Amino acid sequence: MSLVYTEHLLGNMQSTVFTILFVKLLCLTLYGMTAVLAELPSPSNIRITSINMGLVLEWDPPQNHTENLTYRSEYKWNSIRSNYQAVCWDTTALCCDFTDHLNKFGMYTFQVRAEREGETSHWVETKEFVMDEHTTLGPPSVTLVSSGANIEVSIEDPVLRISELKEIYNHATFNITYWKEGQEQRAKRMNGIQLHKVVLELEQWTRYCFQVWVVTERFFKQSQSSNVTCESTTKGKDRPWVMALVMFVVMAVTVPLVVVALWYCYRVVSFLRPKAKLPGHFTVYLLDPQCSSILALQSSPQPDEVYHEVSIMPGGTETEESSLWWTEQHNAHNQTD
Repeated sequence: MSLVYTEHLLGNMQSTVFTILFVKLLCLTLYGMTAVLAELPSPSNIRITSINMGLVLEWDPPQNHTENLTYRSEYKWNSIRSNYQAVCWDTTALCCDFTDHLNKFGMYTFQVRAEREGETSHWVETKEFVMDEHTTLGPPSVTLVSSGANIEVSIEDPVLRISELKEIYNHATFNITYWKEGQEQRAKRMNGIQLHKVVLELEQWTRYCFQVWVVTERFFKQSQSSNVTCESTTKGKDRPWVMALVMFVVMAVTVPLVVVALWYCYRVVSFLRPKAKLPGHFTVYLLDPQCSSILALQSSPQPDEVYHEVSIMPGGTETEESSLWWTEQHNAHNQTD
């Protein structure tokens, strides 16, 4: 009987143990499912944008979980096997600029996760990024200067955010494409130009357009193309002997004309100002104030003239009588005055 009781007791204990284990297993399963359901989803579409040695990590927010989310983004330098270091945290922005923390020859990995009130998502990690190999070179700057039928093309390297172009890509050249405006399909190309200034002799009175690329020997990188820049040529420079001939012809025609013009001017001046001089007493007389008053009198209206009739008689007795008569008339006139 005791044996039967013992077996019964052992059976009850086993069932109890199995029940406890089942309950614990069920609780753990439910807890795990709850934890999975409550975990924040990770950011998506993580990507790297790198132009001219600058680097920005970008991502899209989790779907249906955009409220009250912040993000944390980190990087590690694979070249020296470093640990991840945070650059942006507690930020609502969907990007993080790592440029100031990177080396121009470094190899890096980046990661980002979402956070909200103590909850975090899984990290999302990028592939390894090599700065000098994977960065995109921006367009060079192009300036055109026209001089006659020549156009000078001046090129400036892209401005890098870390270091300078020649320090990273010491064997960089330029590819220049140019064409007559409106004839891009007939464009001409000059490759492997090492100079920053190039002078092209082109057709006169024509408008040309230019576009330039930077090409590096290291990694065979090609930059973005520059903006299309256009400039017009004018009249080309004449040869020296042509200029000399033109100057000779101009002088041969101009000099005689100048001589003739001066001669005619001399004749006119001589006519207006003759060399003959008035006698000295004429000059004194004209400068005399009395003479000036006489000239003024001459310019005034003339007074009425008083005259008497004069009779001319033959000689002899009659003449004496006539003379006596004239004397009497003269005396009478004086008395009247």
